[in-house]
Amino acid sequence: MIVGSEPQVSQKAGNTEKSTEASKVETEAGDDEAQPEELAALTYDAAPLERDVNDDPKQLLGIDTEALTGLLGTPSLIRKESPAEIWQYNAKNCVLDLVLYDAVTSYVEARDDQVRPMDNRTCLRRLLLSKQP
Repeated sequence: MIVGSEPQVSQKAGNTEKSTEASKVETEAGDDEAQPEELAALTYDAAPLERDVNDDPKQLLGIDTEALTGLLGTPSLIRKESPAEIWQYNAKNCVLDLVLYDAVTSYVEARDDQVRPMDNRTCLRRLLLSKQP
């Protein structure tokens, strides 16, 4: 049995005419009954799913040092530039800088390991996933 679901194309007097047959079944000579078609079972190895994390960098704005430490852990570096403090976190191929005024986060900036600006969400996601067991 041959099953076709592709459109059939024929040429007539220089014009292309498409005849669409949803499915065409041809049987061999002598077969009066249509035979059931066997389908091969498809299997695949599923890739492990990443854990679901809230990687919205806006969640970091306006939170105090206690909440920030609870979420991201201890920073790799704390730099004091009065009146601000810059908390720096390192993740895979990125650095996340958080600027705090009066112990509250007011600015977030991410950069890659080549010191080029990068998407804050991507870096925060890497950092959060690296902190999970």
